[in-house]
Amino acid sequence: MTTTAKTEKILDCDYLIVGAGAAPLPFIDTLLTELPDTKIILIDKKGAPGGHWVDAYGYVRLHQPSIVYGIASKQLEGNWLKCMLTNFTLPWNHRANKTEVLSYFSDFVKGKEQIDFYPNCVYNFDNKEDDSEDNIHSFSSVDGSVSYKVNVNVKLIDATKGENIIPHDSPLQFPVDDEVRVMTPNQVYDSYEGNSDEKSLMLKNKYVVLGAGKTGMDCIVYLQRTMKIDPANIAWVISNDVWMTKLEGGGNPKDWTRTLVENDNDINKAALEMEEKGKMVRIDKNVMPTVFKFPVIPSDDLKILQDVKTIIRRGRATAIRRKTGDNSKVMVEFGSDHSPWDAFAPIDKCVFVHATSPGPFGAKGTTNIFNSEKKMTLDTIFSPPVSISMSCLAKVEANRRKGTLDIEFMRRLMLAREGETSRDFKENEILDSIIQASMDAQSMLNLAVLFAILDKDPLVPMNWMKQNRLAFLGAIPGYKCLICDDIRLLQSKGETVGLVEKDTQMLELLSDKIQPLEGM
Repeated sequence: MTTTAKTEKILDCDYLIVGAGAAPLPFIDTLLTELPDTKIILIDKKGAPGGHWVDAYGYVRLHQPSIVYGIASKQLEGNWLKCMLTNFTLPWNHRANKTEVLSYFSDFVKGKEQIDFYPNCVYNFDNKEDDSEDNIHSFSSVDGSVSYKVNVNVKLIDATKGENIIPHDSPLQFPVDDEVRVMTPNQVYDSYEGNSDEKSLMLKNKYVVLGAGKTGMDCIVYLQRTMKIDPANIAWVISNDVWMTKLEGGGNPKDWTRTLVENDNDINKAALEMEEKGKMVRIDKNVMPTVFKFPVIPSDDLKILQDVKTIIRRGRATAIRRKTGDNSKVMVEFGSDHSPWDAFAPIDKCVFVHATSPGPFGAKGTTNIFNSEKKMTLDTIFSPPVSISMSCLAKVEANRRKGTLDIEFMRRLMLAREGETSRDFKENEILDSIIQASMDAQSMLNLAVLFAILDKDPLVPMNWMKQNRLAFLGAIPGYKCLICDDIRLLQSKGETVGLVEKDTQMLELLSDKIQPLEGM
């Protein structure tokens, strides 16, 4: 019996970044723009940068416009003139597909000499305490053949918090009887795009789509638009109806936050108001959605979704079973509160499409972003897209390194927040307290904090934001964020929208500091 010797290598870097998906890459890009001499080791368990895009189904594409997605230093949609004259698409209507996104991220990582990328590797989280003063970290290849020790001079960046879990990587979480045909979106695509025999067989099936998130919606559209499946041969299991942002509605993610605050965090009132303004839509106006996770949908896709008339709303599926007494039939169980649904096709002609994975919002609990002087955990500080949150966090980290944060004002904010008159707070302690992961009212506070602390002059970060393609200030000509109005709104609402007393105590100071941004 022969054994393979395990190789150990010693490495050195400024930042060790765990995860190479759509969140850490804009962080890295902005960090390197601000600190070009920085050395980064980037690791990911997948074989290429891009996160969930690497293994996603072939027909996936962005649901929001490309102009605010990706990295700040390079347009994802490409040259605007070429976009219009060659692709006959307005830049703000461009939605990149899987191939475009992966190529874009790969080119970025390969093109940066400051980045050493280690694909097919996993970080050893079990062997590292957050508060350890030891700069030595470890990771290894997925197959365990190579292990690495890394001397991290500045900071560990954990970018795994918002990992987007997709059906390809996550089987159904309930029992399925033998001979029941379950396919992931990837398998549907591969079978239809494969040899002619497989394609012919796929067209003879009826389909039950499980899941009403973006993946489920994409499946419904692909079945009809590409495979030409009659909507009468499609059933849709919707555990919770969802609100969607209308692509052509002229809105932006901040509209939702502001409307929610104006309506005292009443989700139904806020959503109905945005629906009335033509900015939000739902599958059925007779059914009130209970979920909003920021999906964006074009009107033509919505029409295709609404063509499906066999919709099962009985909560979450708990099992898929062959029917007792008639093994040719199949049914979906929904627990004790709802009766099972008998599928509309025999078991050999019925395909269940698994689109029930949690996606990017599956992580439980809150995140402390600035964990310690030696570690950050990336998380969203604004409403999606994720890219601008990550770019802003990198800007904070870069300005911290360069010594240009307004530390004196940060301490005043912290004293007000803690209700104290004198105390010596550490820089990281302040950042961890005043910038918090959020996609609701706290995100408005986060933006004001960034304008107030990134420089002594709030016009400096405002101008930086205006030059950042990932921000609506930079991407949309004439756009105004009106942050001073937002702070006044928060001052009037306070704890009714989820802000705690510590938050409201900072608002007056923030209002004075960012006053030069009035009307911008």
